[in-house]
Amino acid sequence: AGFPARHSTGGPALYTSRYGEPPSRSPPTTTGGEPWKVCVNVHSFRAAELNVKTRDGFVEVSGKHEEKQEEGGIVTKNFTKKIQIPAEVDPLTVFASLSPEGVLIIEARQTPPYYLFSSESSQGGDTREEGQEEA
Repeated sequence: AGFPARHSTGGPALYTSRYGEPPSRSPPTTTGGEPWKVCVNVHSFRAAELNVKTRDGFVEVSGKHEEKQEEGGIVTKNFTKKIQIPAEVDPLTVFASLSPEGVLIIEARQTPPYYLFSSESSQGGDTREEGQEEA
């Protein structure tokens, strides 16, 4: 029972309280927006065998693993998984970490709509003040 020690730079609360839950269960009332999170089981792949990239509104996870067999043959495992990034998620904040259990955790921050409006209104206020000083 219990998980091994985690070596992640993200806060451990993100991984313990919601570990493995689908992102659709994020509470919508959290201030600043819950991070978007997807977990992919990649236990048969090492970190060096995985590739994660964002392109055209998707996160693409791929992996390739080769094993040489005693009979002289080679067994190759390949996979590619594409996950659509929701419209409210900032694709520039996507990052991935590999848990000791072999779960790839992909997370990104949501872009709250009110943040954009408050930023624009404060910039407009600054511009007016500067304009008044120059006049």
